[in-house]
Amino acid sequence: MASGFLKQNIISHLLITATILTSGIIVNIIQVLLHILVKPFNKRLFHHCMYYVSWTWLAQCVFVIDFWSSSELIVYCNEEDLKYIGNEHNFTLINHSYEIDWLVGWLLIEKFRGLGCTRGFIKNAIKYIPICGWFFGFAEHVFLQRSFDKDKKVIENRISEYMTYPNSTWIVVTAEGTRFTKEKHETSIKFAKEKNVEPLKHHLIPRARGFATCIPLLKKYNCPVIYNVQLAFEKDAKVAPTLGNLLLGKKVVAHLFIERIPMEKAEPTFEFLYDVYKEKDALQDSFHKFGNFYEGRGLKPVEGVRMKPRLRILINTVIWIIFSIFLMTYYTIKLILAERYFLLTTVSVGIIAMLYFMLQNILRHSKVNKSGSQYGKSR
Repeated sequence: MASGFLKQNIISHLLITATILTSGIIVNIIQVLLHILVKPFNKRLFHHCMYYVSWTWLAQCVFVIDFWSSSELIVYCNEEDLKYIGNEHNFTLINHSYEIDWLVGWLLIEKFRGLGCTRGFIKNAIKYIPICGWFFGFAEHVFLQRSFDKDKKVIENRISEYMTYPNSTWIVVTAEGTRFTKEKHETSIKFAKEKNVEPLKHHLIPRARGFATCIPLLKKYNCPVIYNVQLAFEKDAKVAPTLGNLLLGKKVVAHLFIERIPMEKAEPTFEFLYDVYKEKDALQDSFHKFGNFYEGRGLKPVEGVRMKPRLRILINTVIWIIFSIFLMTYYTIKLILAERYFLLTTVSVGIIAMLYFMLQNILRHSKVNKSGSQYGKSR
């Protein structure tokens, strides 16, 4: 009961927000120093350092789903393929259907020790957001401007860089380009008719030009594999998979199917990508109808692997929380000893208001119906 009160208390939520933001500022500073003092002289050392710097910040976000809400992650994968996951460079295609799919993706990658070396394709506008956007920019993610001529060069440069990383790199892409909504799905159906292909039930028709740019480069630099990752939650689950519910400590169960596709089988065409998404659609349809990824495809259900939490995520976050509390306590005592009570009150109220506003803003923008990306405007 005490645990439930702690997790549902707004003070706890503000403390988590303050910790992530405080550590984010410190991480940004370290990232800048790495770019100035290390990268020009030793790229390999730079990437090693950036791995741990990225991990320590992203791990705090993973903490919210892995420990704070005690959510479960169940992975379904061919036993032979499972041996390779996390031990190779890869190009990951994941569906973009849920409010927390990005967070579940990070959780999955953390379980396979790749969180610090995850790179994704992100909307260009995000890079201007303080802390979060700066973090992704300094960590060398791909920012897309929705202009293929401009994006093509950026993609080429980034992928050639990723393939030199000393750690196994996850290049994570949502080929649909934006999150699934009813309105965007209707646009997707119209687009499918224009392309003379069958509309997808649970996905948008994927954008093929970026994919067609990536595949030849990945082959050139010997990236061995594409991971087809499908995320699903039970339709009738008592707890909806939302960021708000996770912050309240409510448990969700994420089911993730992973198919390992050898890169030599991949083709840089719309037809190949569409076939992958037809498979993703069949996987999602099967899960919605039968509660597993197999029966709807005429296969015998397979027991998933329940991924256990890793203690280092908890330790990392607790250390950052203690550091944040220390900073707040130190400056509070300093102002009290200086008898600057008005300044203490003003600063405290201002910081609390700012944290509350930022928390609510994060929750609002994470909602599915708040996804601002346009679908079908350009491909």
